[in-house]
This record gives sequence, C-alpha cells and structure tokens, in this order.
Amino acid sequence: MADVQVKLATAEDAAGVLTLLRQAATESDAILVPHLADVTLDQERRNIDMINSFDDCVMLLAMLDSTPIGIVTVMVLEDQPTVGELGVVVAKPYWRNGIGQLLVDEAEYWFANYSSLDKLVLTVFETNQPAINLYRKLDFVETGREKDAGRPALKMEYQPR
Repeated sequence: MADVQVKLATAEDAAGVLTLLRQAATESDAILVPHLADVTLDQERRNIDMINSFDDCVMLLAMLDSTPIGIVTVMVLEDQPTVGELGVVVAKPYWRNGIGQLLVDEAEYWFANYSSLDKLVLTVFETNQPAINLYRKLDFVETGREKDAGRPALKMEYQPR
C-alpha cells in the first residue's frame, strides 16, 4: 500500500487512535486494552504525550492519508525497566496488506537505534497464527507460554540474527 506512511503519534492523533482501537476491539478478540470504552479524548492526548516523554516508549501510527489504520507501541514493563513490550493493532480492512510488518519493522528499528532497552518482547494468543507467523518472520522467537485473559498465549522475544 504505497499511500501508507508511518509517523510518531502526537496528541493531535488522539481521536484517530481511540477510533482505531475501539473499532479494532470489535473486529478481533486479540485486542486487550483495559477500560478502552472509558478513555476520554483528553486522557488519550495525555497518554500519547506521556509515552513521547519517555526515551524507552514509543507509539507509531500507520497513516492512510490523515487516518490511522495501524498502531504499534513499545511500552516498558513496570517490573522490568530494561524490557519493552511490543503491541500491534491493524484495522481489519487492512489485514494482510503488509501494515503489521511495516509497523513491527519500524518498532524494531526504533528499538535497535533509539532505545536503551535490553529486550523487546510480546505476548500473542496461540490462536492468532497470522501474527505468530509474522513475528517469527521478523526475528521473534518463542520464549514461553502463559495464560493471558484466560487464553493460551505465546511469549516471544526479538532476537535479530
């Protein structure tokens, strides 16, 4: 998709981010954002500003014209300050168009070149085979299994070759 651009999220993107996340949560059972329905526009603006204030957190958007159609975040784990957790959401109409790969590639580049994090990890539901295949293709390896929201999930870590 040639028209898609990746950009750093800013507070001005808050409405589009909320719209994307709320829509995606209706399209996939893999979206787990606590209290998503209750987040106000002002809170989301503050969330984005807060993410941008930390060196080891990032929120990038895949934009089609002025509309966010995908998002990737890397957030530091509270109990492991040198570990970032990757999260990816792509709007269903754009699934299997390379948007997820574009976003994960950008996050890996940011991790390698701009963050001081030691590890990049993620959790993915075992039933989400397309995502698992993508992560494996992009140098994530399985490091364990757990239950997430009561469902079997894989823990994966970025290990570039």
